[in-house]
Amino acid sequence: MGDAPSHPRPGETQRGGWKQDPDAVRRNILQVARTVFARQGLSGARVDEISASTKTSKRMIYYYFGDKEGLYRAVLEDAYARMRDDEAALDLRAVHPMTALRQLAEFTFEHHRQDPDFVRLVMIENIHGAAHMDSSEILAGQNSSAILLLEDIYQRGCDAGLFRRGLTALELHWHISALSIFNIANRATFSRIFGNDLFTERGQRMLCRHVGDMILGLVMKPGLSAEFDMPRPKEEARTINPGIFRFLDVWDSKWATLAPGATPAERRTHFESIARDMRLPTPREVETDDEHWIDSDGGPVRVRVFRHDSGGTQPALIYMHGGAWMQGSPETHWDITARLAAWNRQTVISVDYALAPEHPFPAAYLQVLSVARWAHAEANSLGIDPARIAIGGDSAGGNLAAAAALACRDEGVPICAQLLIYPACDFDQSRPSYAENAEGPLLKVAGMAATHALYCPDEATLHGDPRAAPLAADSHAGLPPAFIAVAQNDPLRDSGLAYAEALTAAGVDVEVDRGEGLIHGYLRAMEYCPDTETSLRRMAGWLRRITG
Repeated sequence: MGDAPSHPRPGETQRGGWKQDPDAVRRNILQVARTVFARQGLSGARVDEISASTKTSKRMIYYYFGDKEGLYRAVLEDAYARMRDDEAALDLRAVHPMTALRQLAEFTFEHHRQDPDFVRLVMIENIHGAAHMDSSEILAGQNSSAILLLEDIYQRGCDAGLFRRGLTALELHWHISALSIFNIANRATFSRIFGNDLFTERGQRMLCRHVGDMILGLVMKPGLSAEFDMPRPKEEARTINPGIFRFLDVWDSKWATLAPGATPAERRTHFESIARDMRLPTPREVETDDEHWIDSDGGPVRVRVFRHDSGGTQPALIYMHGGAWMQGSPETHWDITARLAAWNRQTVISVDYALAPEHPFPAAYLQVLSVARWAHAEANSLGIDPARIAIGGDSAGGNLAAAAALACRDEGVPICAQLLIYPACDFDQSRPSYAENAEGPLLKVAGMAATHALYCPDEATLHGDPRAAPLAADSHAGLPPAFIAVAQNDPLRDSGLAYAEALTAAGVDVEVDRGEGLIHGYLRAMEYCPDTETSLRRMAGWLRRITG
């Protein structure tokens, strides 16, 4: 009769006289059934197959569990119980809250990685609408312990002044589970589409660390980071220009209105609003209405043209905005491009390149390169001199500018100068500036690795492909003269300085502005810190000397 239950007689032994220990029999059945259910699901699994792989009989399985659904429910209960027991063994209640939260997040990721059958069982139960969980009082009690543990860790972090309030343990549990389950549930399709690098031992260890970073980044109070849990001493802030603090008071207050857990799209909208609200008056002599769309291998890209109204044939600068490759536009960096156009009586082509994570590397790079080709091809209609086209950008935009300059050299597209403002020229976070300026201001090291992974998911490409990391190029010879502006209190400082050294070693003329007392993104502070405007005027003067 197939799967109809049949009970053994009392004292009956199984499998050739093997004397059975009831607990051992039950554990053996659950172990085998777990594997079969995880591979074949509830509907596809058969008790005959489970019995054939156990040390007992089909009748004994029914004796212990009633029927197949009862066995499946017991497998679920056992799987969750084992995980919760392992959680409890971590003994996190006396551990520093930041360490405890990271350890719990990374434990969950590693547990699921080492026990993919657990994730498969969870997925199967979701297919069945959690019906078996509903009928199990044990499961509800087991999983409440996870929320209680997170509540304890989170509350201790809030009480210590480390975690921002307004979150719940349930939200944190969701985020941790989402990251950890996705790693297993989507491995086959993800690796088929994007390659297997993230699923090597190295890749998995890296992702595990990232999960801890991201969860801590979610809960940390503004001004704190996952690596430094207390504000830096006042003495360390004395090297920061006082005007920067006046700017930061305004900047931070405006960003504080963004709802917790905002999506990248919501952050972009908020950034656009802040930038518009803080925009300085546009110089009267600059025309800003001209826009063009250029086709590229990375998709169509918009450019906004800032042109001095003196007319004639002008030098040009192709400019890429900053924003961690994830936000920003020609409009958010209006103050920079409009002033360069005004002060140098030139045309600035500001590129609205594609943003991650929706459009990861190399989309933005391909678009920037196409804009450079287009500017030369359309120089006459744009009123620019093709022999005096420079390229530049700040932060992520500086990265794109440097990468495009390398490609233009190789393709024979003339570029007369490169202006790189606090650029990310590689992704080596072992440099001293990352440790010295881990908390910013403005740019913080915590979460940078996750941001970089969203821009370029492939670790080898991120670090070794000069289109992503210009410092990785085999040769920097033959590049145009460069002005590299870094900031003393910027994690990216040493990346920019390393690029300046590489260019100099290759025979390229380089001028470096070390940005004493300044921070990453300091050109946003021109209204509050006169020294930042002085820096931009210095860059403009250098461009003027190069482009004539």
